[in-house]
Amino acid sequence: MRTHLGWFVAWLALSWSITVSTSLATHDTVVVTAEDIEKLQPHSMADILNTIPGISAGSSSVTIHGNSKVKVLLDGRPLNDPTSSYGAIKWDMITPTDVAKIEILRGKGGVRYGQDSSGGVVLISSKGSTDISGTLKAFGGSQGRYSLNSSLQWVNLPFSGGLRGGYEINNGYQVNNDKKRYQGGASLGYSFEELGALRFSADYTHDERGYAGYPDYPTPFSRAEKIMQAYSLVGDFSRIKTKAYLNRGEKHHTDSSRGLDKTIVVDEYGLEMDSGLSLSTYGEISYGAAYYWSTAQGTSFAPQEESTISLYVIDTYTFSSFPISVSLGVRANINSGFDDAYNPEIKLTHTGDWLQTTLSYNRTNNTPSFYQRYNETATTMPNPALGMERADNFSVVFVAQLSETLSGSLTLFHNRLTDRITYTYGAGGTSSYQNVGTAAYSGGDVSFTWAPFEQFNAKLNYTFLDAKDVDTDLYLPTKSQHRGRVDLTFIPLNDLSIIFTGRGASTAYRDRANTTEVPEYCIFDYKMEYRFNQYSVFTQVTNIFNKEYLYVDGLLAPPRAWFVGVQVRM
Repeated sequence: MRTHLGWFVAWLALSWSITVSTSLATHDTVVVTAEDIEKLQPHSMADILNTIPGISAGSSSVTIHGNSKVKVLLDGRPLNDPTSSYGAIKWDMITPTDVAKIEILRGKGGVRYGQDSSGGVVLISSKGSTDISGTLKAFGGSQGRYSLNSSLQWVNLPFSGGLRGGYEINNGYQVNNDKKRYQGGASLGYSFEELGALRFSADYTHDERGYAGYPDYPTPFSRAEKIMQAYSLVGDFSRIKTKAYLNRGEKHHTDSSRGLDKTIVVDEYGLEMDSGLSLSTYGEISYGAAYYWSTAQGTSFAPQEESTISLYVIDTYTFSSFPISVSLGVRANINSGFDDAYNPEIKLTHTGDWLQTTLSYNRTNNTPSFYQRYNETATTMPNPALGMERADNFSVVFVAQLSETLSGSLTLFHNRLTDRITYTYGAGGTSSYQNVGTAAYSGGDVSFTWAPFEQFNAKLNYTFLDAKDVDTDLYLPTKSQHRGRVDLTFIPLNDLSIIFTGRGASTAYRDRANTTEVPEYCIFDYKMEYRFNQYSVFTQVTNIFNKEYLYVDGLLAPPRAWFVGVQVRM
């Protein structure tokens, strides 16, 4: 049964009486530093992002406040898979040990970073090097899972560069649930001293896996092969930053039991230029232009081609006599395949001695992917008539540092999606993407961090999400109303750290009619790491009590799993 909104309000009041902020928040942007990442003992990017309130991340996904339209940029280049139905993320192109900083804009960023970002934007900055550095990490464990990743960075001015590679195999935990993945990448940079710098990057990932399907509709012969190539050239010259990139994605899906053999190939090209200037009278002004061109071809549809031209400007003014800043922005998108769109943004920030408050509104548009409109799989039918959705996002963010040991944050949000794109379930286990009218995501998240002494800290995150179809007043499928997480970190010795995690979610509906529920769950995990010199050994156990549960979309979640490994740093 769904709980009443009053329960949420009471919970917020109790949490607010304890604390209202997190040490990772700066105004309305959440910042995770390399030092924060090291303390988390992460073995994937999802391990980092899942500690942030309002965010749920998987091996190839991320949602913010229930919205999966999240744009992820690594050093300015997109990591979103162009062949994906929901903007899946190629997290394999970056490992946690190579990350210098992560900035998370929850429900914001559409004016600066463009369409398809109604959920928000994740900005990842990779580490640089002053000489030569690198890591080698290997682990193995249950379900036949083995992984090897390595990276190397070097600097010999005016040149710099890097190499990276990885391999992973996993036999899975049910029939046709195996996975094999390998990747490689390289980068080369050149510094023009005071003039600026150029950096070229190239990455390749190859992924083969089986899709087990739903417990009530198994697909034991559904297989997929995914290949992604990503190239980028980024320039940073004084106030002007330029970026050119190409992402090429290929997906081959087969199911011998249904005679299915489909391939889709998508190329995405992007050219962007950003600049800014500071005017004493008008504040800090940022502006830029972009051109995007996409092509797609597949075995089940004719070749497609679309383009977008974008212009944006943002003016941020800080009052000299008041601790208040105002930001106004607008972005114009001229789309060849959809209606043109104009996206405004306004933000008001007050900075006090211990409390920071930000109120914001922005609008952005999400365009349906080629995959959603044209591709066919064992469980998904195409819908060429799928249209663009519009998102209006409102939020209020409170950030406070109450003491040296206590901090936290509180966010209240309301996101309204018009012509929302959703995956709807049909008879016989087949589904399709459809525009379902207007949907509203309302709620809030609260987080606090308590670090009473150096050897212990506790973090608690809770998100309330009331996601409904405005026209029918029914709940949206795959959206749990309550999600929570607790992380307890112990450091009994200087080189030994232990983290216990509890995480859970309330029931969610699988269908638009709200007739089928996915049960609630509560799971506990454990991980430990011991370091000596440049070496470290680690272990992790997920789902300690081996609870059987389902993901919110109805897929079977993994049972208890473990692995052990070693990492070497140069």
